[in-house]
Amino acid sequence: MTRFIHAALLASIGAVIVHICILFLIPYWIRDNIWIELKKSGAPYQFIDLDARNPIQQSADPLFLLKVCRFDLENGPVHLKTLKTIQFWTLAAYTYDGMIFYSLNDRTSPDAKLDLIIGKPLQIIELKKPKPKDNANSVFIAKNVNKGFVVLRTFAPSALEKKEGESFLSSATCHIFNG
Repeated sequence: MTRFIHAALLASIGAVIVHICILFLIPYWIRDNIWIELKKSGAPYQFIDLDARNPIQQSADPLFLLKVCRFDLENGPVHLKTLKTIQFWTLAAYTYDGMIFYSLNDRTSPDAKLDLIIGKPLQIIELKKPKPKDNANSVFIAKNVNKGFVVLRTFAPSALEKKEGESFLSSATCHIFNG
């Protein structure tokens, strides 16, 4: 019986030590949050290039070019648009903490171009009531989040396609939707 009590006491002390270490490491882990990295990279509501040290850029396929746009739905829905291209492109929308909630590519979007509006459910309901003619082909996404970001990528395996991909990404817009 004393061996069991001794083992239980050692296990409890070990668990306390592990939990204290975890509590001391939380500020270190929070500092490396992807949102913090994106805030350092540029202003919200614009597609930005990431530097080589950014975790998103480090984990990206080298044959893809990418840009990122941060948004805050408290300011209103965000409208993402690009010109039409023949290149393969993909867009992924993430929550503040990096959880993907929507994905779209040139094969699944209307007219193979990006025209996406992301908003909170009530914002999207309001937008759908009087559907304006200039947003008739827009894809509406309702998500109950405050902050998020999108990653827009295009496939560029050759120098010519890289030039076309850079042109496509530079045409991308990300702004608060004003109706």
